[in-house]
Amino acid sequence: MQTFTWEGMPDAVALETVTFEDLGDGRTRLHAQALCDSFEGRDAWLRSGMETGVNDGYAKLDALLAEA
Repeated sequence: MQTFTWEGMPDAVALETVTFEDLGDGRTRLHAQALCDSFEGRDAWLRSGMETGVNDGYAKLDALLAEA
């Protein structure tokens, strides 16, 4: 678990939980869940476009792991 915030909304904090599931054959599924402090905060984060950054980050992680 960790807390998360970002420059665009420095007063909003989410509690993130990440778990890993072994799928066999050297594959792993990552489950990520973020609990926001309010529905308004959640909606503002989604409107901000941060989803694109999150998806880009996971794509980079996929690429790095594929190289290993």
